[in-house]
Amino acid sequence: MKSSVTVTPRAHWVNAWFLRPFARPVVRMDGNDHEARWGRPLRFEVAAGPHEIGVGARYRRSTSVLGVAGTRIEIPPEQNVMVEARNGVLNHQPFVLRTAPSAPDRAA
Repeated sequence: MKSSVTVTPRAHWVNAWFLRPFARPVVRMDGNDHEARWGRPLRFEVAAGPHEIGVGARYRRSTSVLGVAGTRIEIPPEQNVMVEARNGVLNHQPFVLRTAPSAPDRAA
């Protein structure tokens, strides 16, 4: 049975003016990087069970992802888990990931 996880990367208000034009958020789902957009949810259909999720930022003309903070999340069957990721006040601080309560996954 399919479940899903929705990750929304957000920039901290102190440095958002710098990050938004010069960096793109990157969501790392089970070891695979996916380019995202600031403030826009990125949804993944996944199997129920444990998954590794991380979020960082990639600056223009760079290949490395900086500030990656990851966590292991247990995804319940037929549920959509919402994750919000926000970078720290200073650019060198890693992203903090917070999960919201699961809801039934109507798209499954």
